[in-house]
Amino acid sequence: MKKFLSILLALAGTVVMADNVIFSRNETFTMTGKINDRYVRWRSKEFPAEPNTWYRASAEIKCAMEPTEGRLRFRVRNVAKDGKSIVYANPAVLKPVKLDFTTHSDIFMTKPNCARLQIYFILDRINGTAQIRNVKIEKVSPAEVEKILAAKRVEPAFFSPPVLAFTGERSLFWGYRVSAAFVDPKLIPATITFSIPQLKINAKAKVKINDHVKVWARIPRPVKPGKYPVIMKALDKDGKVLLENRSVFTVVDRPAYGSRFPVKSVAIDADGNVLVNGKKTLLNGIYHAHNPNAAKNISYAGFNAAQTWAAKPASYKKILDVMAANKVYANCVLKYISGKKLDDLMGVIKEHPAILSWDIVDEPAIRNITPAKIMPCVDQVRNYKSGRPLRISFSDPTAVKNYQKCYDMPAVHKYVLPYDGVAAMGRVMRQVVASCAPGQSPQITLQSWVHWYDETQRPQTVAQTRSIAYIALVNGAKGLWWYHYPTAYKIPHVWGAMKQLNVELFELEDVILGKRTMLTSTPSMVESAVFTNGKRTIVVAVNTAKAAANVSISAIPGKNMTELYADGAKVAVKGGKAEFSIPAETTRIFDVTE
Repeated sequence: MKKFLSILLALAGTVVMADNVIFSRNETFTMTGKINDRYVRWRSKEFPAEPNTWYRASAEIKCAMEPTEGRLRFRVRNVAKDGKSIVYANPAVLKPVKLDFTTHSDIFMTKPNCARLQIYFILDRINGTAQIRNVKIEKVSPAEVEKILAAKRVEPAFFSPPVLAFTGERSLFWGYRVSAAFVDPKLIPATITFSIPQLKINAKAKVKINDHVKVWARIPRPVKPGKYPVIMKALDKDGKVLLENRSVFTVVDRPAYGSRFPVKSVAIDADGNVLVNGKKTLLNGIYHAHNPNAAKNISYAGFNAAQTWAAKPASYKKILDVMAANKVYANCVLKYISGKKLDDLMGVIKEHPAILSWDIVDEPAIRNITPAKIMPCVDQVRNYKSGRPLRISFSDPTAVKNYQKCYDMPAVHKYVLPYDGVAAMGRVMRQVVASCAPGQSPQITLQSWVHWYDETQRPQTVAQTRSIAYIALVNGAKGLWWYHYPTAYKIPHVWGAMKQLNVELFELEDVILGKRTMLTSTPSMVESAVFTNGKRTIVVAVNTAKAAANVSISAIPGKNMTELYADGAKVAVKGGKAEFSIPAETTRIFDVTE
């Protein structure tokens, strides 16, 4: 019987090598991908597995893949008895690279209703080949699992504290996330509480592992502007305090955000500034806000623009009406349609007062959409003489120059956290600015999500959220676009951080869109610039490193600096030079005075 089973498994490409190995394929096989192929797959047959069991998936992979935004994914599918997919484990996700045979492995636990497993290798939008050998799934003992997890553990990061609210708000929401596999099990709480003693606010929630949890608390109306200490605790099932964290909750008067509705004209000046109705406007937009509730929330939070799309002309007009009602500029996605389809759409929406720009196409380079394919749409839109600029979104900053004749506003997606860090945003922005022709307006798309590429699943910090915006502005961005509303709104401290940032950007808009001069900083990982509109001068310094720094900045045009949006720290300027400390991936902004 055992001999028959061995032959059967061998025919299926599986050989049982040891008691703990449930799948093994030793021979080498090759996969070839193309840039316009979304999924090129190799998959094994399904094979038996036990529920609630730890396994290790491993494979040796050799790559010769050209640089794109695609990925090679090594996945293991949990399959229920009825054949339905339960969940996928992801032992490896590889960016395009040239790589000799290298072992990639990770452990995962099967779900309670798992009966079988299946292995997938997927080439997604990649030119090149991947050679794969020695694919194996094996059981892992609890003792070995504990050693592996202990090596990966991070400091507990349970808290997503409230950051900012406006006077008159009736409630605030707060949340947290616990990734159980990456925190010491002794520190995983049963309950998390938070309180704001001055406001007599107390709230608590039960912990749900690997999930965002929201807690809503009533705010006495009206709350006076100020800073209120917050106490947060993680408690075990017996009420013992495992961790305590203290933060500050800031309340400010909500600014009367400026809007220039109806939109009568949009232009781009010689410096790349967007002019709405003749006035310089810092675009501060967000993606995927296509309904009344979303438009209301983003407007209240201080965003002034949103990506807009609908399948039919009448539906498109309804969405634009919603944007106009909330005084949000619309970036209208066209998906490079042309001919009668475009005529029909323009016949309904072309004169709409919410329209800021026409978004011709999304990420053309990685989808094999050449400039020639786009030009019929571009020419037709320009022939309408709508007076609205054309925008194209890119995921590859090196492609911006190739499509220069197709757009007025290049918008580049680059999601830099956690691995690449804030420094990558500066590098991308410099590439974009260098690729722009005179009279074009460089935009940048920023992230507002949980780090799903980071196995610990920690949300970005408040400081990181702020710094990826300011490093883009320091390097010449004329518009910020956040990806995306549904996720950002679900992460309380990120949404609060963005509200706070929007208050700052609204106040600083005129000076940020004035004259920008890069400054010399030591160490170089701190990037800085001076902005002036002739009446006011500010210095923005961003520490792009993942470690704190003592910085010296030269060529500052003043004698004193006072920090904004913090505690009003004073920094002396001597001979044009200022020295101060700056935490990791943090931004400091100063008013410069004589």
